[in-house]
Amino acid sequence: MLLQHVYYATFAVLTVAIVYMVLQYRGVISMSEGTESMSFMASRIRNGAKVFELEIWQKITIASLILAGFIGLFVDKAATIAFLIGAVLTTVVVIVGMSIATYAGVRAAAVALETIDEDDETAGGKTVSATVKASQICGISVEAALLLGLVIIGLAWGFDPVAKAESFIKIEGFEFIASVVRLTAYGLGWSIVAMFCRVPGGIFTKAADIGADLIGKVEFHFKEDDHRNPAVLADQTGDNVNDVAGNQADLGESTTATPNTTIITAITMYGTGSIAVLEGAIAYPYIVLLGGLLSSIIGLYYASHAKKSKNPAHQINMSMYIAAIGALISSLIASYICFYGNTPAEFKAGWISPFLSTVFGIVAGIGVGLIAQRFTDMDSWWAKYIAERADKGPAIAASLAQAAGWISCLPEVALVLLMSYFAEKVTGPYGTAVMALGMLSFVAQAIGADAFGPISDNAGGIATCCELPPKVRERTDKNDAFGNESAAVGKAFAIGSAAAVVKAQLAAYAMTYGATSLNILNGDVTLGIFIGVGMMAMFCGLLAKFTLDAATVMAEECRKQLLKPEVQSGEQLPDAEACIKIATKYALNKMLIPVAAVIIETLTIGFVFGADALGGAIGGSMYIGFPLAVYFSNTGGLADNVKKRFESGLVTCYNDDIDKYNLAYAASIIIDTIGDWMKDVVATAIDIFMKIEGVLGLMLAPAFNAYHLLK
Repeated sequence: MLLQHVYYATFAVLTVAIVYMVLQYRGVISMSEGTESMSFMASRIRNGAKVFELEIWQKITIASLILAGFIGLFVDKAATIAFLIGAVLTTVVVIVGMSIATYAGVRAAAVALETIDEDDETAGGKTVSATVKASQICGISVEAALLLGLVIIGLAWGFDPVAKAESFIKIEGFEFIASVVRLTAYGLGWSIVAMFCRVPGGIFTKAADIGADLIGKVEFHFKEDDHRNPAVLADQTGDNVNDVAGNQADLGESTTATPNTTIITAITMYGTGSIAVLEGAIAYPYIVLLGGLLSSIIGLYYASHAKKSKNPAHQINMSMYIAAIGALISSLIASYICFYGNTPAEFKAGWISPFLSTVFGIVAGIGVGLIAQRFTDMDSWWAKYIAERADKGPAIAASLAQAAGWISCLPEVALVLLMSYFAEKVTGPYGTAVMALGMLSFVAQAIGADAFGPISDNAGGIATCCELPPKVRERTDKNDAFGNESAAVGKAFAIGSAAAVVKAQLAAYAMTYGATSLNILNGDVTLGIFIGVGMMAMFCGLLAKFTLDAATVMAEECRKQLLKPEVQSGEQLPDAEACIKIATKYALNKMLIPVAAVIIETLTIGFVFGADALGGAIGGSMYIGFPLAVYFSNTGGLADNVKKRFESGLVTCYNDDIDKYNLAYAASIIIDTIGDWMKDVVATAIDIFMKIEGVLGLMLAPAFNAYHLLK
């Protein structure tokens, strides 16, 4: 009965979310696109995104159908449907996000142009509002879609106690828990689309960005987004392809994994016990996410309608605090409704235990975001320190950025794992999953804040390409600089929650095939750990190589075009479409290798060495992947904002020596190109690698335990 009420409440909240998004979408579309040249530039960006979009969806469709066939043939036909539901919902939200983003950038630039004669606070606030109106759609659509999928699965097949015979899928001597298989299949649908969006999207945008910077800025001394630079259009297209669509898929996949893991943990722990406890443990993540979605809508509405400020951080941060408070309230209500009078023995603080574990997750989520800001902010100590020493050359500047990235690992990793430790102490293994749920309970807010950056970046690019007054670019750059910080926060959420989810998945993974724990002294587990570590290192190396291969070809194309005097002088438009084709070709041709690698690795370890070895591999990937992702993300974000310090006129230590300033600025551009592939390709793919491995393991653990070559 409780679950039925939760489903009805979910549909009611989803209706509110859809109506709100439609109204916001209409509000954005009704805004002016500015001048004719601005409208033309925006249409070129949209067309470039569509070229990539059509190619990528063809490959996603083929890969999804192959995997769906495998699941249906060897595991469960209902799981095939669940997988396709996840894949379709991810695709829909990505298309919605990319669509609104390509319309919003030019409108934000138009608002900055229309308010050019107004004071900074009024004009800046209006520009922020125009950007938030679009970015919030990106976040709300993701959280709404994943909840819709969970309700569909719950209504279609239910989450029956595993004591019932029909709750098992029996295949030649071993059993799958039906609910676990269908939930993991649903999550796998999100994961596959996320990997296909993130990997090629990252390669696409960073190939363009690196090519544009190294040739246009360093060799020809063009300013940011100069319309003569052939790769600029591809770079602006990539803002939508990767930084909006890719991030939606990434954080959506992370969030889907948290309620899935929470429900799976509930089924494996309480399925044979009290029906009331099981139903409460399954209902809890729904209620928490519903509260998080509602509070995110309120917070984002505040950000777009509150008293205006020239500082975008004020409006965005306040909206995050509103969303966090709403998530806290909903988790307290959920804890009371679900567990008052039906408290499992491992809940050390009684019915309030899940609430406390959720609080630990919210603290971890906000904490890693603040730590990431501390290390990557344009006004941080590290950014100032590196900018003041950049005249010593790119080697010193890059090494300092990497040092900051490594140092940032300890506080982020320690915070997430400590909160996970406390959550487990208070609520048992269920608490570990709930802690991860808390981290992403208001993910709509995190995605909305993250999308703010690329939309602002597009607005600035359009302003420069269309030669609008410098004041327009100054205002969009303030938003873009904050966008870099919010992007680092979004990555921190995705990375930290991925580690928490995988930690929770490991406990559920062992329980699905009857193990009580994974002993590190077990030879099979140890073997798996080292294979997982090695695979993660190879995965990162492959992504870096593929991105730099594409960037090299892009740079050669830019140089070839700019060596033509008529292009260099601006008399002839560059062939921007050639750069888009290069980025698309390399992104799509290279993406299959890392995607295939994680799937093949998981299946090979499971069917050759067994379930214990795969558990070790999942743990090994988490142990090395978490700090590596933090390092790559924060190093790249810091390098980007060091460059932004120069471009915003904040570096004054070289005022008396123009040669030193030029040398330092060139060094900042070079370290930014190094950081580009770190933060926007490798860091963002690591967490997806971990979760695909974990989800496949959860789905097939009984098969790996029953049938493996080296028994």
